Amino acid sequence: MLRLTRARVIAIAAWPGVPGPAGLLCLAFTLVTSDARADDGAAARTLVLELGADTAHAAILAEPLGRAREALERGTRLRESGDEVRAKAADGLSLEWAETAKDLARAADAENTAAARRREAIAKQAQVERERALVEADLAHVGRLRKELEGASGPGTARGADAARSAVEVHDGQTTKSAAKKAARKPATEPAESGDKP
Repeated sequence: MLRLTRARVIAIAAWPGVPGPAGLLCLAFTLVTSDARADDGAAARTLVLELGADTAHAAILAEPLGRAREALERGTRLRESGDEVRAKAADGLSLEWAETAKDLARAADAENTAAARRREAIAKQAQVERERALVEADLAHVGRLRKELEGASGPGTARGADAARSAVEVHDGQTTKSAAKKAARKPATEPAESGDKP
């Protein structure tokens, strides 16, 4: 890894043929960029090792990790043959594939979380519907009870009693019809009789 220390910057600035501060800035940017590219291979290797240990997403990560490994191997072969420019490009490609694999793992986790929340929401909705049905049944029962209470007449009247009907007393030898006629002719209030009957 190449680091630009203050001494190196001064040495580069003093190098013959480097034109002033603008040239120095361009040269420094080039060195930093190439330094960052050299890190691509190390970052890719780290990510490939990290994601290779992820067994939960093994099926999803198989293809991008395989391509990242191939690019790392290609970069190593190119570096051994002395083609540093293409080796760095292969390292960059390897890092891209490794980061793609990482993004795929994150997306799979997000989908699993969303599916779990969807299932929870459906279960809660079903529970709310059951509770609503119970409340509606209770309200209907209360309505029926209120109706029965309103239909019942004042105190002392038996439930379902009809005010137009009255009891008829039947004595021995009388039929039910004749007793009913006698009761109908009888006045509502009889004057109290005085004295004893013979």
